[in-house]
Amino acid sequence: MTVWFARVGTPLAPRENALIADWLRIVSPRAPVAVTAIASWREAEEFSRVPEHDSTWWNQEEEERERLWERAAELWSESELLQRLDATTRGLEREIRAAALAASVVAGVTHEKAAIEACEMALLAAHHSALAELAGEQAGHRFVLKYALFAGGRWPLGYHSARFVIF
Repeated sequence: MTVWFARVGTPLAPRENALIADWLRIVSPRAPVAVTAIASWREAEEFSRVPEHDSTWWNQEEEERERLWERAAELWSESELLQRLDATTRGLEREIRAAALAASVVAGVTHEKAAIEACEMALLAAHHSALAELAGEQAGHRFVLKYALFAGGRWPLGYHSARFVIF
């Protein structure tokens, strides 16, 4: 069962720490990375608004997305690939948006901006994970691991200045 955003702001569990460690071994295999847990929706929104974040993480993800697309295109026609990706995320948008809004309201957030950002990032993670699977990648792929953090109730906010930030 997916518990979208149900664990944000709570201490990281051993399973979550293991997922993060596996993800970091892929993303930053040689450099040490500190894990920073954010405790509130307000902090998550502030972090996501900072314009000078390290673009390394985003650039790596975009390069990997392009690589996966090329591999998946060898296995599926473009039409099949688009249909399968759409089918994966089509039913999730309402569910994720409702969960993000509910979690932020319970936390006392009076505006929707952070919840909408969280929803959009979760949908992107779902799309990336589905693309990895369609390209024939295994369960340990970086996109599958990131999606597992979202599906387990977290919001991985990203990598910045040798630290991985998660809510």
